[in-house]
Amino acid sequence: MAISRKISKERLALKLSLVGTVMLASLGIGYGLYVGSNAILLDGMFSFLSMGMTGLSLYTAYLVSKPDDRQFQFGYAHIEPLINVVNGLLILMTCLFALLSGVQTIVNGGHDIVLEHAIVYAVVSTVCCFAIYFTETYIARSVESELVRVDSQEWLVDGILSAAILVGFIVVIIFDHLGYSQWNAYVDPILVSTLAIAASVLPIKVLRRNLREVLLVAPQDSVQRHVDRVIERLSRQYHFDDYTHHFAKTGRQYDLEVNILVKNDAYWTTKRQDYIRQILWDELVDDLGDTWLSVTFTGQERWL
Repeated sequence: MAISRKISKERLALKLSLVGTVMLASLGIGYGLYVGSNAILLDGMFSFLSMGMTGLSLYTAYLVSKPDDRQFQFGYAHIEPLINVVNGLLILMTCLFALLSGVQTIVNGGHDIVLEHAIVYAVVSTVCCFAIYFTETYIARSVESELVRVDSQEWLVDGILSAAILVGFIVVIIFDHLGYSQWNAYVDPILVSTLAIAASVLPIKVLRRNLREVLLVAPQDSVQRHVDRVIERLSRQYHFDDYTHHFAKTGRQYDLEVNILVKNDAYWTTKRQDYIRQILWDELVDDLGDTWLSVTFTGQERWL
Protein backbone atom coordinates (compact mmCIF):
# COMPACT_ATOMS: atom_id res chain seq x y z
CA MET A 1 0.00 0.00 0.00
CA ALA A 2 2.84 2.40 0.87
CA ILE A 3 4.53 1.68 -2.49
CA SER A 4 1.23 2.33 -4.27
CA ARG A 5 0.89 5.73 -2.56
CA LYS A 6 4.46 6.64 -3.52
CA ILE A 7 3.81 5.76 -7.18
CA SER A 8 0.56 7.76 -7.08
CA LYS A 9 2.34 10.85 -5.68
CA GLU A 10 5.11 10.50 -8.25
CA ARG A 11 2.65 10.42 -11.14
CA LEU A 12 0.67 13.32 -9.66
CA ALA A 13 3.84 15.45 -9.52
CA LEU A 14 4.71 14.64 -13.13
CA LYS A 15 1.16 15.36 -14.31
CA LEU A 16 1.29 18.74 -12.55
CA SER A 17 4.61 19.39 -14.25
CA LEU A 18 3.19 18.44 -17.66
CA VAL A 19 0.26 20.84 -17.30
CA GLY A 20 2.64 23.61 -16.22
CA THR A 21 5.00 23.05 -19.14
CA VAL A 22 2.17 23.14 -21.69
CA MET A 23 0.94 26.47 -20.34
CA LEU A 24 4.36 28.12 -19.98
CA ALA A 25 5.70 26.80 -23.28
CA SER A 26 2.74 28.28 -25.15
CA LEU A 27 2.97 31.54 -23.21
CA GLY A 28 6.76 31.83 -23.58
CA ILE A 29 6.99 31.11 -27.30
CA GLY A 30 4.00 33.35 -28.06
CA TYR A 31 5.26 36.25 -25.92
CA GLY A 32 8.83 35.84 -27.14
CA LEU A 33 7.78 36.18 -30.77
CA TYR A 34 5.39 39.06 -29.99
CA VAL A 35 7.79 41.27 -27.99
CA GLY A 36 10.89 40.24 -29.95
CA SER A 37 12.81 38.84 -26.96
CA ASN A 38 15.18 35.92 -27.50
CA ALA A 39 15.45 35.51 -23.73
CA ILE A 40 11.70 34.93 -23.44
CA LEU A 41 11.77 32.72 -26.53
CA LEU A 42 14.56 30.67 -24.92
CA ASP A 43 12.47 30.36 -21.77
CA GLY A 44 9.50 29.18 -23.82
CA MET A 45 11.60 26.72 -25.83
CA PHE A 46 13.04 25.35 -22.59
CA SER A 47 9.49 24.80 -21.32
CA PHE A 48 8.53 23.17 -24.63
CA LEU A 49 11.49 20.80 -24.35
CA SER A 50 10.55 20.07 -20.74
CA MET A 51 7.02 19.23 -21.87
CA GLY A 52 8.25 16.36 -24.03
CA MET A 53 10.64 15.10 -21.38
CA THR A 54 8.02 15.32 -18.63
CA GLY A 55 5.65 13.25 -20.73
CA LEU A 56 8.40 10.71 -21.23
CA SER A 57 9.19 10.76 -17.49
CA LEU A 58 5.52 10.16 -16.72
CA TYR A 59 5.52 7.11 -18.98
CA THR A 60 8.77 5.96 -17.39
CA ALA A 61 7.23 6.28 -13.92
CA TYR A 62 4.51 3.91 -15.12
CA LEU A 63 7.04 1.46 -16.59
CA VAL A 64 9.37 1.22 -13.58
CA SER A 65 6.45 0.34 -11.31
CA LYS A 66 5.67 -2.73 -13.44
CA PRO A 67 7.05 -6.14 -12.45
CA ASP A 68 9.49 -7.99 -14.67
CA ASP A 69 7.98 -9.84 -17.63
CA ARG A 70 9.12 -12.15 -20.44
CA GLN A 71 10.48 -9.26 -22.52
CA PHE A 72 12.25 -7.36 -19.69
CA GLN A 73 13.19 -10.18 -17.36
CA PHE A 74 15.22 -7.91 -15.04
CA GLY A 75 12.41 -5.36 -14.79
CA TYR A 76 12.24 -1.78 -16.07
CA ALA A 77 14.40 0.04 -13.50
CA HIS A 78 17.23 0.57 -16.01
CA ILE A 79 15.00 2.82 -18.13
CA GLU A 80 14.89 5.54 -15.47
CA PRO A 81 18.57 6.62 -15.53
CA LEU A 82 18.59 6.25 -19.32
CA ILE A 83 15.70 8.73 -19.63
CA ASN A 84 17.45 11.08 -17.18
CA VAL A 85 20.60 10.97 -19.34
CA VAL A 86 18.59 11.83 -22.46
CA ASN A 87 16.86 14.60 -20.50
CA GLY A 88 20.16 16.04 -19.31
CA LEU A 89 21.67 15.94 -22.81
CA LEU A 90 18.71 17.78 -24.34
CA ILE A 91 18.81 20.49 -21.65
CA LEU A 92 22.56 20.89 -22.16
CA MET A 93 22.14 21.16 -25.94
CA THR A 94 19.45 23.82 -25.43
CA CYS A 95 21.82 25.81 -23.21
CA LEU A 96 24.63 25.59 -25.78
CA PHE A 97 22.31 26.69 -28.59
CA ALA A 98 21.09 29.63 -26.49
CA LEU A 99 24.67 30.67 -25.72
CA LEU A 100 25.62 30.71 -29.40
CA SER A 101 22.45 32.63 -30.26
CA GLY A 102 23.09 35.23 -27.55
CA VAL A 103 26.71 35.78 -28.59
CA GLN A 104 25.71 36.13 -32.24
CA THR A 105 23.06 38.74 -31.36
CA ILE A 106 25.60 40.73 -29.34
CA VAL A 107 28.04 40.69 -32.25
CA ASN A 108 25.26 41.89 -34.59
CA GLY A 109 24.46 44.89 -32.39
CA GLY A 110 21.65 43.54 -30.17
CA HIS A 111 17.93 44.22 -30.64
CA ASP A 112 15.07 46.09 -28.97
CA ILE A 113 12.11 44.53 -27.16
CA VAL A 114 8.56 45.55 -26.15
CA LEU A 115 9.28 46.09 -22.48
CA GLU A 116 5.81 46.38 -20.92
CA HIS A 117 4.57 42.99 -22.13
CA ALA A 118 7.91 41.33 -21.40
CA ILE A 119 7.77 42.23 -17.70
CA VAL A 120 4.26 40.74 -17.38
CA TYR A 121 5.50 37.46 -18.82
CA ALA A 122 8.63 37.42 -16.62
CA VAL A 123 6.60 37.87 -13.41
CA VAL A 124 4.02 35.19 -14.29
CA SER A 125 6.64 32.71 -15.46
CA THR A 126 8.92 33.20 -12.43
CA VAL A 127 6.10 32.64 -9.93
CA CYS A 128 4.77 29.54 -11.73
CA CYS A 129 8.21 27.94 -12.19
CA PHE A 130 9.29 28.28 -8.58
CA ALA A 131 5.86 27.16 -7.29
CA ILE A 132 6.09 23.91 -9.30
CA TYR A 133 9.78 23.49 -8.38
CA PHE A 134 9.11 23.63 -4.63
CA THR A 135 6.07 21.34 -4.98
CA GLU A 136 8.05 18.73 -6.93
CA THR A 137 11.05 18.99 -4.60
CA TYR A 138 8.81 18.21 -1.62
CA ILE A 139 7.20 15.23 -3.38
CA ALA A 140 10.58 13.93 -4.64
CA ARG A 141 11.95 13.89 -1.10
CA SER A 142 8.84 12.28 0.37
CA VAL A 143 8.75 9.41 -2.17
CA GLU A 144 12.50 9.31 -2.97
CA SER A 145 11.87 9.65 -6.72
CA GLU A 146 14.84 10.44 -8.98
CA LEU A 147 12.45 11.07 -11.89
CA VAL A 148 10.59 13.81 -10.01
CA ARG A 149 13.85 15.20 -8.63
CA VAL A 150 15.36 15.56 -12.11
CA ASP A 151 12.12 17.09 -13.37
CA SER A 152 12.18 19.58 -10.49
CA GLN A 153 15.70 20.60 -11.54
CA GLU A 154 14.30 21.56 -14.94
CA TRP A 155 11.79 23.81 -13.20
CA LEU A 156 14.57 25.32 -11.12
CA VAL A 157 16.53 26.13 -14.29
CA ASP A 158 13.40 27.55 -15.91
CA GLY A 159 12.63 29.57 -12.78
CA ILE A 160 16.16 30.99 -12.68
CA LEU A 161 15.86 31.89 -16.37
CA SER A 162 12.57 33.68 -15.78
CA ALA A 163 13.79 35.48 -12.66
CA ALA A 164 16.95 36.65 -14.41
CA ILE A 165 14.88 37.83 -17.38
CA LEU A 166 12.73 39.84 -14.95
CA VAL A 167 15.82 41.39 -13.36
CA GLY A 168 17.19 42.21 -16.81
CA PHE A 169 14.04 44.01 -17.85
CA ILE A 170 14.09 46.01 -14.62
CA VAL A 171 17.67 46.98 -15.53
CA VAL A 172 16.37 48.22 -18.89
CA ILE A 173 13.87 50.49 -17.09
CA ILE A 174 16.66 51.83 -14.86
CA PHE A 175 18.85 52.49 -17.93
CA ASP A 176 16.01 54.46 -19.52
CA HIS A 177 15.64 56.67 -16.43
CA LEU A 178 19.39 57.23 -16.19
CA GLY A 179 19.74 58.15 -19.84
CA TYR A 180 21.61 55.04 -21.00
CA SER A 181 18.91 53.68 -23.26
CA GLN A 182 21.44 53.05 -26.05
CA TRP A 183 22.59 49.97 -24.15
CA ASN A 184 19.11 48.45 -23.86
CA ALA A 185 19.47 46.52 -27.12
CA TYR A 186 22.26 44.45 -25.55
CA VAL A 187 20.45 43.50 -22.34
CA ASP A 188 18.38 40.67 -23.87
CA PRO A 189 21.27 38.83 -25.65
CA ILE A 190 23.55 39.31 -22.62
CA LEU A 191 20.82 37.74 -20.47
CA VAL A 192 20.48 34.83 -22.87
CA SER A 193 24.23 34.13 -22.91
CA THR A 194 24.68 34.45 -19.15
CA LEU A 195 21.66 32.32 -18.31
CA ALA A 196 22.69 29.63 -20.79
CA ILE A 197 26.08 29.29 -19.07
CA ALA A 198 24.54 29.27 -15.57
CA ALA A 199 21.76 26.81 -16.49
CA SER A 200 24.22 24.29 -17.99
CA VAL A 201 25.53 23.41 -14.51
CA LEU A 202 22.40 21.45 -13.54
CA PRO A 203 22.19 19.14 -16.59
CA ILE A 204 25.90 18.39 -16.22
CA LYS A 205 25.25 17.22 -12.64
CA VAL A 206 22.29 15.12 -13.80
CA LEU A 207 24.41 13.53 -16.53
CA ARG A 208 27.30 12.74 -14.22
CA ARG A 209 25.07 11.03 -11.66
CA ASN A 210 22.88 9.06 -14.06
CA LEU A 211 25.65 8.04 -16.46
CA ARG A 212 27.23 6.18 -13.54
CA GLU A 213 24.05 4.15 -13.20
CA VAL A 214 23.71 3.54 -16.95
CA LEU A 215 27.33 2.29 -17.00
CA LEU A 216 26.68 0.16 -13.86
CA VAL A 217 29.38 1.90 -11.81
CA ALA A 218 29.25 0.71 -8.19
CA PRO A 219 27.81 3.44 -5.95
CA GLN A 220 30.49 4.91 -3.69
CA ASP A 221 28.29 5.84 -0.75
CA SER A 222 27.12 4.73 2.70
CA VAL A 223 24.93 1.98 1.19
CA GLN A 224 27.94 0.42 -0.54
CA ARG A 225 29.95 0.54 2.70
CA HIS A 226 27.09 -1.02 4.65
CA VAL A 227 26.80 -3.87 2.13
CA ASP A 228 30.57 -4.50 2.41
CA ARG A 229 30.43 -4.58 6.23
CA VAL A 230 27.43 -6.93 6.39
CA ILE A 231 28.91 -9.49 3.98
CA GLU A 232 32.33 -9.35 5.64
CA ARG A 233 30.78 -9.90 9.07
CA LEU A 234 28.72 -12.87 7.84
CA SER A 235 31.85 -14.33 6.23
CA ARG A 236 33.67 -14.34 9.56
CA GLN A 237 30.65 -15.48 11.57
CA TYR A 238 29.69 -18.41 9.32
CA HIS A 239 33.19 -19.27 8.09
CA PHE A 240 32.94 -18.74 4.35
CA ASP A 241 36.00 -20.18 2.63
CA ASP A 242 35.93 -17.12 0.35
CA TYR A 243 33.46 -14.80 -1.32
CA THR A 244 32.99 -12.06 -3.91
CA HIS A 245 30.16 -9.65 -4.43
CA HIS A 246 29.05 -7.24 -7.16
CA PHE A 247 26.91 -4.21 -6.47
CA ALA A 248 25.21 -1.65 -8.73
CA LYS A 249 22.34 0.83 -8.63
CA THR A 250 20.03 1.28 -11.61
CA GLY A 251 17.36 3.90 -11.14
CA ARG A 252 15.46 3.03 -7.99
CA GLN A 253 16.65 -0.59 -7.95
CA TYR A 254 19.84 -2.03 -6.45
CA ASP A 255 21.40 -5.16 -7.92
CA LEU A 256 23.46 -7.27 -5.54
CA GLU A 257 25.16 -10.53 -6.46
CA VAL A 258 27.01 -12.50 -3.77
CA ASN A 259 29.11 -15.58 -4.59
CA ILE A 260 30.20 -17.68 -1.63
CA LEU A 261 32.86 -20.41 -1.73
CA VAL A 262 32.03 -23.39 0.54
CA LYS A 263 33.92 -26.69 0.56
CA ASN A 264 32.14 -28.63 3.30
CA ASP A 265 29.11 -30.11 1.53
CA ALA A 266 27.77 -31.79 4.65
CA TYR A 267 27.74 -28.50 6.58
CA TRP A 268 26.35 -26.28 3.83
CA THR A 269 22.92 -27.84 3.37
CA THR A 270 20.19 -26.19 1.34
CA LYS A 271 18.49 -25.01 4.54
CA ARG A 272 21.71 -23.39 5.77
CA GLN A 273 22.20 -21.64 2.43
CA ASP A 274 18.65 -20.29 2.53
CA TYR A 275 19.28 -19.17 6.11
CA ILE A 276 22.26 -17.06 4.96
CA ARG A 277 20.15 -15.56 2.16
CA GLN A 278 17.45 -14.60 4.64
CA ILE A 279 19.98 -12.99 7.00
CA LEU A 280 21.43 -10.97 4.12
CA TRP A 281 17.99 -9.81 3.10
CA ASP A 282 16.98 -8.86 6.64
CA GLU A 283 20.23 -6.94 7.18
CA LEU A 284 20.06 -4.99 3.92
CA VAL A 285 16.38 -4.51 3.09
CA ASP A 286 16.07 -1.22 5.01
CA ASP A 287 18.88 0.36 2.98
CA LEU A 288 18.34 -1.32 -0.36
CA GLY A 289 14.54 -1.47 -0.55
CA ASP A 290 13.62 -2.83 -3.98
CA THR A 291 16.65 -5.06 -4.60
CA TRP A 292 17.56 -7.75 -7.10
CA LEU A 293 19.41 -10.09 -4.75
CA SER A 294 21.28 -13.15 -5.99
CA VAL A 295 23.23 -15.35 -3.55
CA THR A 296 25.05 -18.38 -4.96
CA PHE A 297 27.12 -21.06 -3.24
CA THR A 298 29.87 -22.95 -5.02
CA GLY A 299 32.62 -25.39 -4.20
CA GLN A 300 34.90 -24.18 -7.03
CA GLU A 301 36.87 -20.93 -6.96
CA ARG A 302 36.42 -20.44 -10.72
CA TRP A 303 32.75 -19.48 -10.13
CA LEU A 304 33.52 -16.67 -7.70
